[in-house]
Amino acid sequence: RASAEIVGKLEYMNPGASIKDRVAKHISAQLDSRGVPRDALLIVAGPGNLAISLAMLQRRIMCLVPERTSADRVRLLKAAGVSDIVRTLDGALPGSPEHPVEIGRRIAAHQPGAVYVDEELGDWDLEQCYSELASEMLEQTDGQMDALVLGVDTGNAATHLSRALKARHPSLKVVGVEPSNSAIGEQSIANPLARRWLCEDIGHAYAPRALSAGSIDMWIQVSDNVAYSMARRLIQGGIFAGPSAGASVAAAHMYAMSASLQRGQRVVVIIGDTARNYGDTLLSDDWMLAHDLLDSRMLDELQRKQHDQYRAASIEDLQLPAAVTVAENDSMGVAISLMAENDFSQVPVTGSGRRLIGYLTLSAAQTLIDNGTATRSMPVRQFMLRFAGQATRAPSTDSLQRGGGAAAAMAGNTSARRQYWLITPETPLSELARFFETHSVAFVTDASRKFCLGI
Repeated sequence: RASAEIVGKLEYMNPGASIKDRVAKHISAQLDSRGVPRDALLIVAGPGNLAISLAMLQRRIMCLVPERTSADRVRLLKAAGVSDIVRTLDGALPGSPEHPVEIGRRIAAHQPGAVYVDEELGDWDLEQCYSELASEMLEQTDGQMDALVLGVDTGNAATHLSRALKARHPSLKVVGVEPSNSAIGEQSIANPLARRWLCEDIGHAYAPRALSAGSIDMWIQVSDNVAYSMARRLIQGGIFAGPSAGASVAAAHMYAMSASLQRGQRVVVIIGDTARNYGDTLLSDDWMLAHDLLDSRMLDELQRKQHDQYRAASIEDLQLPAAVTVAENDSMGVAISLMAENDFSQVPVTGSGRRLIGYLTLSAAQTLIDNGTATRSMPVRQFMLRFAGQATRAPSTDSLQRGGGAAAAMAGNTSARRQYWLITPETPLSELARFFETHSVAFVTDASRKFCLGI
């Protein structure tokens, strides 16, 4: 265990949730000074953080993102107003037609007034940007910094922070972090055929031009498994960091151990991305398990929790009371009275042959009566929520993410329909628990969905 103090600079607390907010401010100012109109199209290459930050400054953006960019990040780009998103090959080498620079320049050539923006090329003066950050870190640490650990992508942060900090603390060590199979470090070899890494925001298949020689005193490569597991541990500790931040924190621990730092010495690590951008990946147990990204301790904890919580039990073991139903031709008054008498919040609705076809909620029924849309004498079938489509098994994680399901609340729409998921007495409680992550009620039927057996 490292004796030195490791502190994090939480750059994900910026409005755009990354260090790129600082970069975007300076690039936007330089665009203004060059006379580029505010509505000019900016073609931005990178993982997406810079594009998001520029879009927040009311710039019109087209973004070129690597293939490995998560669906969460793409959704965030679209929400920020970036409507044009182009995927580029992971590991494309400079000069190749597939490289983002070549693609971006080709697109810009066919878009009058468009400007290609790429930090990696060193076309922007970012010295002041990172000098401000360096001063901030020195002020917040009272000038006590023995090492700086940061993930490297374009090389700008590493180059300018190293220069600014070492000018005041010549003995300070700068540790660069990249994913396994990345080829930025001095000992790394560009290999576009190497296995892709999952960790976003850091790493390259080559050394970027903006990275100055000698800026980094030591390179540490971190595997996806270590990066994602550390990010989950940071979340458990109250720091909502993303995978690249997990890699940097893990590298900080490695450096503190390898350099034999002593008590009283301090390592500052830049925590540059937020876990909130990784809902479908980092924050999903199923995704982490599928990609073998949980370390042995976390894997044991998850498996033990699942076993201890449910012990392979199924819905049948709950011994639910028999379901009380209404027929689709019963009146709204009958349905409301039945729910009120039994203290039900909803009641299953059956069709011909007593087959389950939907349900009615008490709150929706009362609202429809109160606002005059329905009367107590009108049939339930006009206002129930109907299940649509063929019955399928209890939902997997993917199906839950698509939405719908038996538990969707009725919003007062007549003939509303939702996807129906088959839940039987044999459904494991672990699957039922996952269903309840996004739904409020489950109707238990036989395998043929002929009879409603319980709620």
